Amino acid sequence: MINNFTDGAPRTIKEWHDMGYMMIPCSPEGIPLVKGWTEDNYDSKISTVKEEYFLKRSIPGVWGLRLKDIVDFDIDNPMMQKFIAGRIVCGAKFGRKSNPLSHLLFEGTTKNEEVIVPSAFDKYFKHFPHGRRLLDIRSGQDHFTYVPCGLRPHKKNGASEVLDWLNFTGFIKYDTRTNGIMKEICLQTALSVMFPATGQRDNYISAIAGILAKHTDWSDEKINTFCFDLAFKSGSDNPSRYASKGTDARKPDNKHFGIPKLAEVLEVTPADVSKLFAWVGVKDASAMFSDLVVYNTDPKQWRLKFKDKWIDIWDTSILLSYTKVKVLILETCMEEPPEVLPKDWKVIRMQLLQNVKKEDAPPDSSYYGVIASNITLFLQRRKSNQLNNEYLDKYPPEDRRYNLAGNLGCAYAEDHYWVKTEAIINELKKDRM
Repeated sequence: MINNFTDGAPRTIKEWHDMGYMMIPCSPEGIPLVKGWTEDNYDSKISTVKEEYFLKRSIPGVWGLRLKDIVDFDIDNPMMQKFIAGRIVCGAKFGRKSNPLSHLLFEGTTKNEEVIVPSAFDKYFKHFPHGRRLLDIRSGQDHFTYVPCGLRPHKKNGASEVLDWLNFTGFIKYDTRTNGIMKEICLQTALSVMFPATGQRDNYISAIAGILAKHTDWSDEKINTFCFDLAFKSGSDNPSRYASKGTDARKPDNKHFGIPKLAEVLEVTPADVSKLFAWVGVKDASAMFSDLVVYNTDPKQWRLKFKDKWIDIWDTSILLSYTKVKVLILETCMEEPPEVLPKDWKVIRMQLLQNVKKEDAPPDSSYYGVIASNITLFLQRRKSNQLNNEYLDKYPPEDRRYNLAGNLGCAYAEDHYWVKTEAIINELKKDRM
């Protein structure tokens, strides 16, 4: 850390005020002590009295910088630091002893975002103070960040620490491309945390290269650099062997790995891998199919989860044909199904079957049971309608069988149901059986 500045780095409340920024006095736990700090007319210059109070007692305080016209990249996982060097140019970097590069400040505005690793990967990240959280992007006068001139507050995931500048040359104008670069760094960080110790490294890197080659517009050179950098900074003893993985991933004669292989190595679902790579714009149909349930009926009944809706499948052979599944998606979800090649559907189906949930079900919920229930309801409705008919006095019940000649094809007489097969078939078709 740099301890003595002659380059204008703000280290006191007055110096922040002199630069035109508003400060927020906070409790030791980091909670703002003043109201209205998000309002346009908020003026923190009166809070210099608070600073003098702390200085007189030799106790540093906790101060927040209001992020009006400031963008703050709050780096929660210290492993990101090894991938930031050389990729992000920032003139205002600060942190604390346990995480020296934890904040990057820029002049500008952007939308607020957070980058959190999907929960399926929790076992790889639970030992970090911030868990699966890698990055917070904050901006706007309704947000603030703790800055040099005081302490990082005491919180559950860490003790109170002095904040200090790593380097300061001024606030550089925010570049909108920075968000995308930081998300690439987040992906590299997450993949580095989960980097296999031995055995599966080649498959691991090949699958990563395959995903980026198939699902992004990255150049071969960019993928090559990404894979080499990942291997080099994750402990590989021969990172050069991965320096052409992007080029290899686009060669038509090579065996290509992708989302299914990476899901296999990391012991998660393809949907989980797709969520992780969504940070860099990967959109894959496999992520839309997240769960499969089979009921112990005769014949088997299936339920397939597509996005946030469940699709009932009464015939196992439908699962073998994505063409048939597309029809069910269109009918159930009322949206255009994604295009999936037959070989890719096989991979998706195999992954779903590896995690299929098996549930018992009563016989009447089976396909045959539902058919029987629909036929019974059909007959009961016809009987009820017939017995409530206003012309019942003119026509005895036994004479009601003339209904068989009409479109209904069903009658109740002499304590029996009389029905044409055609009528039952039409009723089942109407019920989409």
